[in-house]
Amino acid sequence: MKQNMKLLFAVIMASLFAVQPALAQKKQKSKKPMTEKKGQATFDAVVAETAELIKEMKIPGLAVGVIYGDNSYSAGLGVTKVGTDEAVTPNTQFQIGSVTKTFLSTVAMQLSEEGKLDLNARVVDLLPWWRVSDPDATSKARVVDLFHHRAGWYGDHGFLSVPPGGSISEKVMLQAAYVEQIYPFDQTWMYNNTSITFATHVVSHVGGKPIETLIEEHLLTPLGMNASSFNYDATPPAKNYAWGHPPIYGEGSISDLKPYYIPMIRESAASGGIRSTVTDMLKYARFQLDGKDASGNQLMSKKALDYVHAPAVEAEAGDFTGLTWFVHDYDGVTSPSHGGNWPGTRSFLQLIPDHNFAVVVLVHSDRGVEAYKKVANAMVKAFTGIEAKSPVASGVDPTVLDPFVGVFKGNSQNIEIRKEGDKYVFVQFSFLTKGADPAPANVANTAEGYFIITEGPNKGSLGELLKDQSGELNYVRFNHRIFIRSNGKVDDIPNSGSVFDK
Repeated sequence: MKQNMKLLFAVIMASLFAVQPALAQKKQKSKKPMTEKKGQATFDAVVAETAELIKEMKIPGLAVGVIYGDNSYSAGLGVTKVGTDEAVTPNTQFQIGSVTKTFLSTVAMQLSEEGKLDLNARVVDLLPWWRVSDPDATSKARVVDLFHHRAGWYGDHGFLSVPPGGSISEKVMLQAAYVEQIYPFDQTWMYNNTSITFATHVVSHVGGKPIETLIEEHLLTPLGMNASSFNYDATPPAKNYAWGHPPIYGEGSISDLKPYYIPMIRESAASGGIRSTVTDMLKYARFQLDGKDASGNQLMSKKALDYVHAPAVEAEAGDFTGLTWFVHDYDGVTSPSHGGNWPGTRSFLQLIPDHNFAVVVLVHSDRGVEAYKKVANAMVKAFTGIEAKSPVASGVDPTVLDPFVGVFKGNSQNIEIRKEGDKYVFVQFSFLTKGADPAPANVANTAEGYFIITEGPNKGSLGELLKDQSGELNYVRFNHRIFIRSNGKVDDIPNSGSVFDK
Protein backbone atom coordinates (compact mmCIF):
# COMPACT_ATOMS: atom_id res chain seq x y z
CA MET A 1 0.00 0.00 0.00
CA LYS A 2 2.79 2.43 0.93
CA GLN A 3 4.56 1.75 -2.37
CA ASN A 4 1.35 2.58 -4.23
CA MET A 5 0.97 5.80 -2.24
CA LYS A 6 4.54 6.82 -3.03
CA LEU A 7 3.95 6.11 -6.70
CA LEU A 8 0.81 8.25 -6.55
CA PHE A 9 2.85 11.05 -4.95
CA ALA A 10 5.31 10.90 -7.85
CA VAL A 11 2.45 11.07 -10.36
CA ILE A 12 1.01 14.11 -8.55
CA MET A 13 4.41 15.80 -8.74
CA ALA A 14 4.77 15.13 -12.45
CA SER A 15 1.29 16.35 -13.26
CA LEU A 16 1.75 19.47 -11.16
CA PHE A 17 4.73 20.71 -13.10
CA ALA A 18 3.05 19.87 -16.40
CA VAL A 19 0.11 22.17 -15.70
CA GLN A 20 1.56 25.04 -13.68
CA PRO A 21 0.39 28.45 -14.90
CA ALA A 22 2.57 30.45 -17.23
CA LEU A 23 3.68 32.68 -14.39
CA ALA A 24 6.19 30.01 -13.41
CA GLN A 25 7.83 30.06 -16.83
CA LYS A 26 9.46 33.50 -16.68
CA LYS A 27 11.87 34.10 -13.81
CA GLN A 28 13.98 37.08 -12.92
CA LYS A 29 17.63 36.36 -12.34
CA SER A 30 18.64 36.41 -8.70
CA LYS A 31 20.83 39.30 -7.64
CA LYS A 32 24.49 38.66 -6.92
CA PRO A 33 25.20 37.30 -3.43
CA MET A 34 25.33 40.00 -0.76
CA THR A 35 28.08 39.96 1.84
CA GLU A 36 26.94 39.51 5.44
CA LYS A 37 28.14 43.03 6.25
CA LYS A 38 26.25 44.57 3.32
CA GLY A 39 23.20 42.52 4.23
CA GLN A 40 23.29 43.78 7.81
CA ALA A 41 23.55 47.38 6.63
CA THR A 42 20.64 46.83 4.23
CA PHE A 43 18.54 45.27 6.98
CA ASP A 44 19.42 48.00 9.50
CA ALA A 45 18.39 50.73 7.06
CA VAL A 46 14.90 49.24 6.67
CA VAL A 47 14.64 48.70 10.44
CA ALA A 48 15.42 52.40 10.98
CA GLU A 49 12.59 53.30 8.60
CA THR A 50 10.33 50.82 10.42
CA ALA A 51 11.04 52.50 13.76
CA GLU A 52 9.66 55.75 12.33
CA LEU A 53 6.72 53.93 10.76
CA ILE A 54 5.49 52.39 14.01
CA LYS A 55 5.76 55.74 15.78
CA GLU A 56 3.63 57.29 13.05
CA MET A 57 1.09 54.44 13.22
CA LYS A 58 1.08 54.40 17.05
CA ILE A 59 2.12 50.76 17.21
CA PRO A 60 3.93 49.77 20.42
CA GLY A 61 6.44 47.48 18.73
CA LEU A 62 7.26 44.64 16.37
CA ALA A 63 9.90 42.05 15.57
CA VAL A 64 11.28 41.40 12.10
CA GLY A 65 13.66 38.92 10.53
CA VAL A 66 15.12 38.29 7.07
CA ILE A 67 16.91 35.42 5.37
CA TYR A 68 18.97 36.25 2.30
CA GLY A 69 21.26 33.60 0.95
CA ASP A 70 23.22 31.96 3.76
CA ASN A 71 22.73 34.86 6.17
CA SER A 72 19.91 35.91 8.44
CA TYR A 73 19.15 39.13 10.30
CA SER A 74 16.67 40.01 13.04
CA ALA A 75 15.63 42.87 15.28
CA GLY A 76 12.99 43.98 17.75
CA LEU A 77 11.50 47.43 18.15
CA GLY A 78 9.43 49.01 20.90
CA VAL A 79 8.02 47.39 24.04
CA THR A 80 6.15 44.16 24.67
CA LYS A 81 3.36 45.89 26.59
CA VAL A 82 2.41 49.54 26.89
CA GLY A 83 3.00 50.63 30.48
CA THR A 84 6.21 48.61 30.79
CA ASP A 85 9.77 49.13 29.56
CA GLU A 86 10.35 45.51 28.52
CA ALA A 87 11.87 45.67 25.04
CA VAL A 88 10.71 43.57 22.09
CA THR A 89 13.54 41.33 20.89
CA PRO A 90 13.83 38.59 18.25
CA ASN A 91 13.13 36.17 21.12
CA THR A 92 9.86 37.79 22.21
CA GLN A 93 6.88 35.46 21.86
CA PHE A 94 3.97 36.48 19.62
CA GLN A 95 0.80 34.71 18.56
CA ILE A 96 1.41 33.85 14.91
CA GLY A 97 -2.28 33.19 14.18
CA SER A 98 -3.03 31.74 10.77
CA VAL A 99 0.60 31.31 9.79
CA THR A 100 0.05 28.13 11.84
CA LYS A 101 -1.94 26.80 8.86
CA THR A 102 1.28 26.44 6.88
CA PHE A 103 2.62 24.10 9.59
CA LEU A 104 -0.48 21.93 9.12
CA SER A 105 -0.16 21.80 5.33
CA THR A 106 3.56 21.03 5.65
CA VAL A 107 2.87 18.06 7.93
CA ALA A 108 0.19 16.89 5.49
CA MET A 109 2.80 17.02 2.72
CA GLN A 110 5.30 15.13 4.87
CA LEU A 111 2.73 12.38 5.50
CA SER A 112 2.10 12.29 1.76
CA GLU A 113 5.82 11.83 1.07
CA GLU A 114 5.87 9.04 3.65
CA GLY A 115 3.07 7.27 1.79
CA LYS A 116 0.60 7.68 4.65
CA LEU A 117 -1.76 10.32 3.23
CA ASP A 118 -3.21 10.61 -0.27
CA LEU A 119 -3.94 14.30 -0.77
CA ASN A 120 -6.34 13.41 -3.59
CA ALA A 121 -8.36 11.03 -1.42
CA ARG A 122 -11.93 12.03 -0.67
CA VAL A 123 -12.52 12.99 2.94
CA VAL A 124 -15.38 10.48 3.21
CA ASP A 125 -13.05 7.70 2.13
CA LEU A 126 -10.86 8.45 5.14
CA LEU A 127 -13.69 9.36 7.54
CA PRO A 128 -16.87 7.63 6.27
CA TRP A 129 -19.01 9.22 9.01
CA TRP A 130 -18.14 12.79 8.00
CA ARG A 131 -20.87 14.99 6.50
CA VAL A 132 -21.50 18.63 5.69
CA SER A 133 -25.01 19.91 5.02
CA ASP A 134 -24.55 19.82 1.23
CA PRO A 135 -24.44 16.24 -0.16
CA ASP A 136 -22.55 17.31 -3.27
CA ALA A 137 -19.80 18.94 -1.21
CA THR A 138 -19.68 15.90 1.08
CA SER A 139 -19.23 13.59 -1.89
CA LYS A 140 -16.62 15.67 -3.75
CA ALA A 141 -14.36 17.16 -1.07
CA ARG A 142 -10.81 15.78 -1.21
CA VAL A 143 -8.09 16.32 1.36
CA VAL A 144 -6.29 18.78 -0.93
CA ASP A 145 -9.51 20.79 -1.33
CA LEU A 146 -9.46 21.54 2.40
CA PHE A 147 -6.28 23.58 1.82
CA HIS A 148 -7.46 25.44 -1.31
CA HIS A 149 -10.28 27.57 0.21
CA ARG A 150 -12.80 26.71 -2.52
CA ALA A 151 -15.16 24.44 -0.58
CA GLY A 152 -17.91 27.06 -0.42
CA TRP A 153 -19.16 26.34 3.08
CA TYR A 154 -19.37 28.76 6.02
CA GLY A 155 -15.85 29.84 6.87
CA ASP A 156 -15.56 30.02 10.65
CA HIS A 157 -17.34 26.92 11.91
CA GLY A 158 -14.05 25.89 13.51
CA PHE A 159 -14.30 28.73 16.03
CA LEU A 160 -17.59 27.43 17.45
CA SER A 161 -17.14 25.75 20.81
CA VAL A 162 -17.56 22.00 21.36
CA PRO A 163 -17.90 20.08 24.65
CA PRO A 164 -14.58 19.52 26.46
CA GLY A 165 -12.82 16.18 26.63
CA GLY A 166 -11.82 13.62 24.02
CA SER A 167 -10.73 14.69 20.55
CA ILE A 168 -11.66 18.33 20.01
CA SER A 169 -10.93 18.11 16.27
CA GLU A 170 -13.19 15.07 15.91
CA LYS A 171 -16.04 16.93 17.60
CA VAL A 172 -15.56 19.85 15.23
CA MET A 173 -15.85 17.38 12.33
CA LEU A 174 -18.99 15.82 13.81
CA GLN A 175 -20.66 19.24 13.89
CA ALA A 176 -19.91 19.69 10.18
CA ALA A 177 -23.41 18.49 9.25
CA TYR A 178 -24.72 21.88 10.38
CA VAL A 179 -22.31 23.98 8.30
CA GLU A 180 -24.14 26.21 5.83
CA GLN A 181 -23.14 25.91 2.17
CA ILE A 182 -22.74 29.49 0.93
CA TYR A 183 -21.47 28.65 -2.56
CA PRO A 184 -21.62 25.44 -4.61
CA PHE A 185 -18.53 23.36 -3.96
CA ASP A 186 -15.43 24.54 -5.90
CA GLN A 187 -17.27 27.45 -7.55
CA THR A 188 -15.33 30.31 -6.00
CA TRP A 189 -12.54 31.13 -3.59
CA MET A 190 -13.08 32.40 -0.06
CA TYR A 191 -10.76 32.09 2.92
CA ASN A 192 -12.02 29.25 5.05
CA ASN A 193 -11.02 28.41 8.62
CA THR A 194 -13.65 25.66 8.62
CA SER A 195 -11.79 23.73 5.93
CA ILE A 196 -8.57 24.00 7.90
CA THR A 197 -10.21 22.63 11.04
CA PHE A 198 -11.47 19.71 8.96
CA ALA A 199 -7.95 19.22 7.57
CA THR A 200 -6.66 19.30 11.14
CA HIS A 201 -8.64 16.22 12.07
CA VAL A 202 -7.87 14.41 8.82
CA VAL A 203 -4.12 14.86 9.39
CA SER A 204 -4.49 13.95 13.07
CA HIS A 205 -6.47 10.82 12.14
CA VAL A 206 -3.93 9.67 9.54
CA GLY A 207 -0.97 10.56 11.76
CA GLY A 208 -2.51 8.81 14.74
CA LYS A 209 -1.83 11.64 17.21
CA PRO A 210 -3.26 15.05 18.21
CA ILE A 211 -2.27 17.71 15.70
CA GLU A 212 -0.25 19.60 18.30
CA THR A 213 1.92 16.50 18.84
CA LEU A 214 2.31 15.84 15.11
CA ILE A 215 3.47 19.38 14.40
CA GLU A 216 5.85 19.30 17.35
CA GLU A 217 7.37 15.98 16.26
CA HIS A 218 7.49 16.73 12.53
CA LEU A 219 8.56 20.38 12.64
CA LEU A 220 9.11 22.19 15.93
CA THR A 221 11.54 19.66 17.44
CA PRO A 222 13.62 18.78 14.33
CA LEU A 223 13.92 22.47 13.41
CA GLY A 224 15.04 23.43 16.92
CA MET A 225 12.07 25.74 17.42
CA ASN A 226 12.34 25.47 21.19
CA ALA A 227 10.46 28.69 21.95
CA SER A 228 7.44 27.71 19.84
CA SER A 229 4.39 25.74 20.93
CA PHE A 230 0.63 25.52 20.85
CA ASN A 231 -0.77 27.37 23.82
CA TYR A 232 -4.30 27.83 25.15
CA ASP A 233 -3.49 29.33 28.55
CA ALA A 234 -6.02 31.69 30.11
CA THR A 235 -3.26 34.14 31.02
CA PRO A 236 -0.15 35.20 29.06
CA PRO A 237 3.45 34.61 30.14
CA ALA A 238 4.80 37.01 32.73
CA LYS A 239 7.87 37.94 30.67
CA ASN A 240 8.93 38.50 27.07
CA TYR A 241 5.45 38.10 25.59
CA ALA A 242 3.88 40.57 23.15
CA TRP A 243 0.48 41.61 24.49
CA GLY A 244 -2.25 42.65 22.07
CA HIS A 245 -2.98 46.33 21.54
CA PRO A 246 -5.95 48.09 19.91
CA PRO A 247 -5.51 50.49 17.01
CA ILE A 248 -5.34 54.27 17.15
CA TYR A 249 -6.50 56.10 14.05
CA GLY A 250 -6.00 59.86 14.09
CA GLU A 251 -5.30 61.63 17.36
CA GLY A 252 -3.85 59.83 20.37
CA SER A 253 -0.54 58.47 21.62
CA ILE A 254 0.94 55.03 22.22
CA SER A 255 0.74 55.63 25.95
CA ASP A 256 -3.07 55.75 25.62
CA LEU A 257 -3.23 52.12 24.44
CA LYS A 258 -4.77 49.51 26.74
CA PRO A 259 -3.02 46.14 26.34
CA TYR A 260 -5.26 43.09 26.15
CA TYR A 261 -5.01 39.32 25.88
CA ILE A 262 -7.51 36.83 24.46
CA PRO A 263 -6.59 33.15 24.83
CA MET A 264 -6.43 30.97 21.77
CA ILE A 265 -9.27 28.43 21.66
CA ARG A 266 -8.58 24.71 21.30
CA GLU A 267 -11.14 24.36 18.51
CA SER A 268 -8.95 26.48 16.25
CA ALA A 269 -5.77 24.43 16.90
CA ALA A 270 -3.87 24.30 13.59
CA SER A 271 -5.92 27.20 12.24
CA GLY A 272 -3.96 29.57 14.44
CA GLY A 273 -2.75 28.18 17.77
CA ILE A 274 1.05 28.49 17.63
CA ARG A 275 3.00 31.01 19.70
CA SER A 276 6.50 31.73 18.36
CA THR A 277 9.40 34.17 18.02
CA VAL A 278 11.19 35.75 15.06
CA THR A 279 14.26 33.66 15.92
CA ASP A 280 12.24 30.44 15.65
CA MET A 281 10.27 31.59 12.62
CA LEU A 282 13.52 32.20 10.74
CA LYS A 283 14.38 28.54 11.39
CA TYR A 284 11.02 27.58 9.92
CA ALA A 285 11.48 29.92 6.96
CA ARG A 286 14.92 28.44 6.25
CA PHE A 287 13.34 24.98 6.24
CA GLN A 288 10.67 26.16 3.80
CA LEU A 289 13.49 27.24 1.46
CA ASP A 290 15.77 24.20 1.68
CA GLY A 291 13.74 21.42 3.39
CA LYS A 292 16.48 20.72 5.96
CA ASP A 293 16.27 20.26 9.71
CA ALA A 294 18.51 21.92 12.30
CA SER A 295 21.21 19.27 11.76
CA GLY A 296 21.25 19.72 7.99
CA ASN A 297 19.35 16.52 7.23
CA GLN A 298 16.75 16.61 4.46
CA LEU A 299 13.40 16.67 6.25
CA MET A 300 11.30 17.34 3.14
CA SER A 301 12.20 17.01 -0.52
CA LYS A 302 12.57 19.94 -2.89
CA LYS A 303 9.77 18.52 -5.04
CA ALA A 304 7.43 18.44 -2.08
CA LEU A 305 8.30 22.03 -1.15
CA ASP A 306 7.69 23.12 -4.73
CA TYR A 307 4.30 21.40 -4.69
CA VAL A 308 3.27 23.09 -1.43
CA HIS A 309 4.35 26.54 -2.67
CA ALA A 310 3.11 26.26 -6.26
CA PRO A 311 0.06 28.20 -7.52
CA ALA A 312 -2.63 25.50 -7.58
CA VAL A 313 -5.98 27.30 -7.72
CA GLU A 314 -7.07 30.82 -8.59
CA ALA A 315 -7.79 32.93 -5.52
CA GLU A 316 -8.86 36.59 -5.38
CA ALA A 317 -7.82 39.56 -7.50
CA GLY A 318 -5.41 37.63 -9.72
CA ASP A 319 -3.51 35.75 -7.03
CA PHE A 320 -3.38 32.01 -6.39
CA THR A 321 -3.38 29.54 -3.51
CA GLY A 322 -1.01 26.62 -3.07
CA LEU A 323 -1.30 24.07 -0.28
CA THR A 324 -2.79 26.78 1.98
CA TRP A 325 -0.07 29.30 1.01
CA PHE A 326 -1.08 32.50 -0.78
CA VAL A 327 0.95 32.71 -3.98
CA HIS A 328 1.79 36.00 -5.69
CA ASP A 329 3.50 36.50 -9.04
CA TYR A 330 6.21 39.16 -9.27
CA ASP A 331 6.55 39.20 -13.07
CA GLY A 332 7.41 35.51 -13.22
CA VAL A 333 8.89 35.08 -9.74
CA THR A 334 6.63 33.03 -7.49
CA SER A 335 6.30 34.14 -3.87
CA PRO A 336 4.30 32.12 -1.32
CA SER A 337 3.22 33.89 1.85
CA HIS A 338 0.75 33.72 4.70
CA GLY A 339 -0.52 36.22 7.23
CA GLY A 340 -1.93 35.68 10.69
CA ASN A 341 -4.58 37.52 12.67
CA TRP A 342 -5.59 37.20 16.30
CA PRO A 343 -7.09 40.03 18.36
CA GLY A 344 -4.32 42.48 19.14
CA THR A 345 -1.64 40.79 17.00
CA ARG A 346 -0.75 40.25 13.35
CA SER A 347 1.94 38.11 11.73
CA PHE A 348 3.37 37.61 8.26
CA LEU A 349 5.77 35.18 6.58
CA GLN A 350 6.85 35.58 2.96
CA LEU A 351 9.19 33.42 0.89
CA ILE A 352 10.86 34.08 -2.45
CA PRO A 353 12.59 30.76 -3.11
CA ASP A 354 14.17 31.89 -6.41
CA HIS A 355 16.11 34.50 -4.43
CA ASN A 356 16.71 32.33 -1.35
CA PHE A 357 14.88 35.04 0.57
CA ALA A 358 12.36 35.13 3.40
CA VAL A 359 10.94 37.80 5.66
CA VAL A 360 8.91 37.42 8.86
CA VAL A 361 7.17 40.29 10.65
CA LEU A 362 5.38 39.93 14.00
CA VAL A 363 3.33 42.90 15.22
CA HIS A 364 1.32 43.22 18.44
CA SER A 365 -1.24 45.72 17.21
CA ASP A 366 -4.59 45.59 15.45
CA ARG A 367 -2.96 47.84 12.83
CA GLY A 368 -0.41 45.14 12.19
CA VAL A 369 -1.48 44.32 8.63
CA GLU A 370 -0.70 47.85 7.47
CA ALA A 371 2.67 47.66 9.18
CA TYR A 372 3.75 44.22 8.03
CA LYS A 373 2.84 44.92 4.40
CA LYS A 374 5.03 48.03 4.35
CA VAL A 375 7.91 46.40 6.20
CA ALA A 376 7.85 43.22 4.12
CA ASN A 377 7.65 45.14 0.84
CA ALA A 378 10.57 47.32 1.91
CA MET A 379 12.68 44.29 2.83
CA VAL A 380 11.82 42.52 -0.44
CA LYS A 381 12.84 45.56 -2.47
CA ALA A 382 16.01 46.21 -0.47
CA PHE A 383 17.33 42.65 -0.73
CA THR A 384 15.97 41.31 -4.03
CA GLY A 385 15.22 44.44 -6.05
CA ILE A 386 11.66 43.25 -6.56
CA GLU A 387 9.08 45.98 -6.07
CA ALA A 388 5.44 45.26 -5.30
CA LYS A 389 2.98 46.73 -7.78
CA SER A 390 0.03 48.49 -6.20
CA PRO A 391 -3.46 48.34 -7.73
CA VAL A 392 -4.42 51.50 -9.58
CA ALA A 393 -7.72 53.39 -9.51
CA SER A 394 -9.09 54.19 -12.95
CA GLY A 395 -11.93 56.50 -11.94
CA VAL A 396 -15.21 56.80 -10.07
CA ASP A 397 -17.65 55.18 -12.46
CA PRO A 398 -21.24 54.83 -11.21
CA THR A 399 -21.89 51.94 -13.60
CA VAL A 400 -19.17 50.00 -11.79
CA LEU A 401 -19.69 51.24 -8.23
CA ASP A 402 -23.48 51.54 -7.91
CA PRO A 403 -23.96 47.75 -7.67
CA PHE A 404 -21.60 47.74 -4.67
CA VAL A 405 -23.74 50.16 -2.67
CA GLY A 406 -25.21 48.55 0.43
CA VAL A 407 -24.42 46.78 3.70
CA PHE A 408 -22.57 43.46 3.52
CA LYS A 409 -22.17 41.29 6.60
CA GLY A 410 -19.45 38.81 7.45
CA ASN A 411 -18.33 36.47 10.19
CA SER A 412 -16.24 38.90 12.23
CA GLN A 413 -16.87 42.25 10.58
CA ASN A 414 -19.35 44.10 8.40
CA ILE A 415 -18.70 46.54 5.58
CA GLU A 416 -20.76 49.13 3.75
CA ILE A 417 -20.37 51.07 0.53
CA ARG A 418 -22.27 54.34 0.70
CA LYS A 419 -23.01 56.75 -2.10
CA GLU A 420 -22.71 60.34 -0.95
CA GLY A 421 -23.37 62.68 -3.85
CA ASP A 422 -20.70 61.96 -6.46
CA LYS A 423 -18.55 60.05 -3.96
CA TYR A 424 -18.50 56.47 -2.79
CA VAL A 425 -17.41 55.76 0.78
CA PHE A 426 -16.22 52.55 2.44
CA VAL A 427 -17.27 51.93 6.06
CA GLN A 428 -15.93 49.08 8.19
CA PHE A 429 -17.23 47.73 11.51
CA SER A 430 -15.28 44.95 13.21
CA PHE A 431 -16.15 42.83 16.20
CA LEU A 432 -12.74 41.16 15.94
CA THR A 433 -10.71 44.04 17.38
CA LYS A 434 -10.94 46.33 20.34
CA GLY A 435 -10.88 50.11 19.88
CA ALA A 436 -12.07 52.31 17.05
CA ASP A 437 -12.56 51.25 13.47
CA PRO A 438 -10.93 53.22 10.62
CA ALA A 439 -12.66 56.40 9.53
CA PRO A 440 -14.85 56.12 6.41
CA ALA A 441 -12.67 56.20 3.29
CA ASN A 442 -13.23 57.20 -0.31
CA VAL A 443 -13.62 54.49 -2.92
CA ALA A 444 -12.87 54.38 -6.65
CA ASN A 445 -12.89 51.56 -9.19
CA THR A 446 -10.18 49.76 -11.13
CA ALA A 447 -10.20 48.93 -14.81
CA GLU A 448 -10.92 45.31 -13.88
CA GLY A 449 -14.20 46.26 -12.17
CA TYR A 450 -13.08 46.04 -8.54
CA PHE A 451 -13.65 48.75 -5.99
CA ILE A 452 -10.44 50.12 -4.51
CA ILE A 453 -10.05 52.07 -1.28
CA THR A 454 -8.04 55.19 -2.02
CA GLU A 455 -7.15 56.50 1.44
CA GLY A 456 -6.68 55.52 5.06
CA PRO A 457 -5.36 52.27 6.58
CA ASN A 458 -7.09 50.09 3.94
CA LYS A 459 -5.66 52.10 1.04
CA GLY A 460 -5.13 49.88 -1.99
CA SER A 461 -7.45 47.11 -0.78
CA LEU A 462 -9.74 45.66 -3.45
CA GLY A 463 -13.30 44.39 -3.36
CA GLU A 464 -15.00 42.13 -5.90
CA LEU A 465 -18.75 41.85 -6.48
CA LEU A 466 -19.87 38.25 -6.90
CA LYS A 467 -23.14 36.51 -7.76
CA ASP A 468 -25.02 34.53 -5.14
CA GLN A 469 -26.57 31.14 -5.88
CA SER A 470 -29.59 32.81 -7.49
CA GLY A 471 -27.38 34.79 -9.86
CA GLU A 472 -27.84 38.14 -8.09
CA LEU A 473 -24.86 40.37 -7.25
CA ASN A 474 -25.19 40.05 -3.49
CA TYR A 475 -21.72 38.96 -2.36
CA VAL A 476 -18.58 41.06 -1.93
CA ARG A 477 -15.17 39.44 -1.56
CA PHE A 478 -12.91 41.72 0.45
CA ASN A 479 -9.68 40.93 2.31
CA HIS A 480 -10.10 37.20 1.55
CA ARG A 481 -13.62 36.97 3.00
CA ILE A 482 -17.13 36.81 1.56
CA PHE A 483 -19.60 39.44 2.79
CA ILE A 484 -23.31 38.96 2.11
CA ARG A 485 -25.66 41.80 1.18
CA SER A 486 -27.96 42.32 4.17
CA ASN A 487 -30.58 44.52 5.70
CA GLY A 488 -29.86 46.54 8.81
CA LYS A 489 -26.92 48.72 9.75
CA VAL A 490 -23.23 48.17 9.28
CA ASP A 491 -22.67 48.18 13.06
CA ASP A 492 -25.21 45.43 13.82
CA ILE A 493 -23.56 42.58 15.74
CA PRO A 494 -24.99 39.11 15.02
CA ASN A 495 -27.14 37.60 17.76
CA SER A 496 -24.69 34.74 18.13
CA GLY A 497 -21.92 37.16 19.01
CA SER A 498 -18.40 35.89 18.47
CA VAL A 499 -15.65 33.99 20.24
CA PHE A 500 -13.99 37.33 20.86
CA ASP A 501 -16.77 38.71 23.08
CA LYS A 502 -15.55 39.66 26.53
